[in-house]
Amino acid sequence: MTKMNTKKSALALTITAAIPFGTALAQQENTAIHELETTKVQATEEAGYKVDESSSVKLTQPIANTPRSINVISERLLEDQGITNLNDALRNVAGVSTFGGGEGGGGVVSASDKVTIRGFDARSNIYVDGIRDIAGYSRDTFNYEAVEVIKGGSGSLDGRSTGGGSVNLATKRARLEDFGAVSGRYDSFENARVTFDYNKALSENVAGRLNLLYSDGGDFFDNGVEEYQTTGVAGSLLYKVSEATDINFDAFVMEQDNVPVLGLPFLTSAAAEATGQPEGPIDSGLWDEYYSVPGRDFEEVSTQMYTLVINHKVNDVVTLRSQTRFGSNEKESVIGRPWWNSDEEANLLNAERLQALDEETDLFVSQLDAILSLESSALKHRVVLGAEIAEEERTSFGVTANYTYVDAQGNVLEAPTINPFDLQNNVFVTGGTTRSGNDTSGEASTVALYLLDTIKVGEHLQVDINARYDDFDISGSACSRRNGCFDGLDAQDSYFSYGAAVSYMPTENGSIYLSRSNSKQPPGVALALSTNAAQNGVRPENAVTTELGVKWQFFNNQLLVSGAVFETTKDVVDSQNIEDGVTVYSLAGEQESKGYEVSVTGMLTDSLSISANYASLDTEVTQDTTADSIGNGLQASPDDTANIWVNYAAMNNKLNVGGGIYYNSGETYWRRNTAYFTVDSYTTLFLMASYQVTEDLKLQLNVDNLTDEEYVVDYSAKGHFRPGNPRSVAVFANYTF
Repeated sequence: MTKMNTKKSALALTITAAIPFGTALAQQENTAIHELETTKVQATEEAGYKVDESSSVKLTQPIANTPRSINVISERLLEDQGITNLNDALRNVAGVSTFGGGEGGGGVVSASDKVTIRGFDARSNIYVDGIRDIAGYSRDTFNYEAVEVIKGGSGSLDGRSTGGGSVNLATKRARLEDFGAVSGRYDSFENARVTFDYNKALSENVAGRLNLLYSDGGDFFDNGVEEYQTTGVAGSLLYKVSEATDINFDAFVMEQDNVPVLGLPFLTSAAAEATGQPEGPIDSGLWDEYYSVPGRDFEEVSTQMYTLVINHKVNDVVTLRSQTRFGSNEKESVIGRPWWNSDEEANLLNAERLQALDEETDLFVSQLDAILSLESSALKHRVVLGAEIAEEERTSFGVTANYTYVDAQGNVLEAPTINPFDLQNNVFVTGGTTRSGNDTSGEASTVALYLLDTIKVGEHLQVDINARYDDFDISGSACSRRNGCFDGLDAQDSYFSYGAAVSYMPTENGSIYLSRSNSKQPPGVALALSTNAAQNGVRPENAVTTELGVKWQFFNNQLLVSGAVFETTKDVVDSQNIEDGVTVYSLAGEQESKGYEVSVTGMLTDSLSISANYASLDTEVTQDTTADSIGNGLQASPDDTANIWVNYAAMNNKLNVGGGIYYNSGETYWRRNTAYFTVDSYTTLFLMASYQVTEDLKLQLNVDNLTDEEYVVDYSAKGHFRPGNPRSVAVFANYTF
């Protein structure tokens, strides 16, 4: 890794170390005292699946009083649904698409988690404890206690972002108490999984927590080759220095060793004509075949994060929090692409087509927050003043494939092919890959200041004002097949993000709000620059979201019902050829996403829990220099998505029976102004039953995709698609101590 900016790194460490000595700050004699919590390290859960507060220190109000759409997937909901990865967790949030990433969607654990919120790509807006996690990998949930989805413009909260929203994962951290659990799972995909979670109060002031994971298997379509192996170790140490100060240190290491499947053959028009088969996904009777070269494909991923958090209560008015993280991710993979030949053998797949990745990502981030509670006779303020510095680096190494293909007799094949309708498994391979030197890299530096103020005006009015200033500087190199390789590329942007809202609270249990917020997306947002220097010089894309919403709590605040209508308009980079091959880049494009959504979470009765969401989206390209693009939809934005999960507890909560439905209205995959493929609507059903055998032992059964629905979750115009998982049955045993 290139040496980071040592001045900024030293500054961050100085800030972190200085917190315990900040007691002289903010001694305000004329300010009314308001009790503050010393720490806020986890989302709080009270009724069923309902979570009352976000884990973020930047969101100082309960979710019911926060003027934006927020969905929190609680640890209990994850457990009841038997969910083990981020992709499957996000099916509980309407308006979010996941492209089949994660260990679902036909075993596409090989791709990084791909998240789209309200029609806008959110891969660069995934966070762990409020710190951006830009690395490309599939996130397991074994060390997270909640998944939070914050929709709309999040620039004033998080900095650079694409406009649809963000995803935050809340880490399991040590507590001053004793508990433990070991859980085992086995499913019909031959996936065996064991987790271990142990928390111990080592003294009155010290506690430790250890989370372990081992998972192996995952032959989703019974092709006999696909397999995923994950090993995870996460430790957390809490030291309560005094009543005013505590220190948390977290370490996270996860290793993945997989034989993945990128997709299955999709018959293009040329392939359909050559084979006499219908255009579209290959017949489902052939989904259990392996369409790559045995012994060649692999994926190895290594992820590490080390985090230091210091909380210090200066007085009853001011609390300081510092959070510093070092992280790294390394990923190397070779995955076959079932790509049709384009010559006279258009009825065959080209066995040499593959996707090869060799990538490294590193980050250093330090945040300092001052949380203030100020009160006068007329106004109450909850203020967060903060600063963030970050150094992020990503290198995608150019890869050259050095493979020799032979048949069963050892004869070298100059143009190896695979007949998907008559698989003989007679193509074998030797060799490997080497780095070519044609690398794409980006090293980014961020310095940010932010202010978030929630103002209570009397009993019924709340005003939220947020502002953030970012200085983002990125340099690096880039390579493309069309333009070649370029070094010395750079982009620098300073930009302002805002958020404002007014909430009217006619009763203690309800609020109506109107908000407006924006997000800025500078060049190099994903740590990758363009080979065209002119494109790197374009101003940041700007997305503005207006949202009108209502939140109401029922049944003694055990049930939260939320609804919102919204509109996001985003100025995007567009290109125009002027003359003599000169291309001009500007923010001449515009995209729009508008719609409405409803969410119901909590307890309907003392025995019946519910989590339900519905979203209606209307997305469109509204301005483009290419006239044919205007009117096209945005990728991965189905018109309607809905999900509902209910759980009934009987026999004094010893027996729990649950079930759910997920609905997707389908979507159109656009490429070069053409609707290449339209995915049909689909509905999947889920069932769960658990029984508390003893005080410590619980058994659980989950059935996913009960009706064995066949559906498509992603598509590539290169000639392959990803189906959703077939029906699966999983059994669990959980022992607590």
